[in-house]
Amino acid sequence: MKAQLLFAVMVTSLVAMAQAADPTDAQLDAAFKKADPDNDGTVNWAEARKFGITRAAFDHANPDKDGTLDKKEFLAAITYQFERSNPDKDGTLDRKEAGKAGIKGKKTFDAANPDNDGTLDLAEYLDALRRQAK
Repeated sequence: MKAQLLFAVMVTSLVAMAQAADPTDAQLDAAFKKADPDNDGTVNWAEARKFGITRAAFDHANPDKDGTLDKKEFLAAITYQFERSNPDKDGTLDRKEAGKAGIKGKKTFDAANPDNDGTLDLAEYLDALRRQAK
């Protein structure tokens, strides 16, 4: 009985942590706006590349193959890229993993890591990409 209770508490904690790491609507909107400079409501491959999205992530998130990402597909691309760069599957990227995921420089990493825990969750990763986007 104690083991079941402990397991339930652990699962609840993990779910809460995972939900806290998701970008807010405001964070997603700000990133999407930066990635969509022509304000047409979609992100094409050239815009995605400038934002820091890899070709593999773009193609993965664009199952309809229309050559653009809507906001939902945009988040799917970011999530795919984040997960591919997180081999230990701990839900965060350390500095080295973030570098492999396209985060250039300690300054950008640190600016997107307000809790100073030395890692980026998905929301912080999205913020880091937004900060360094051209």
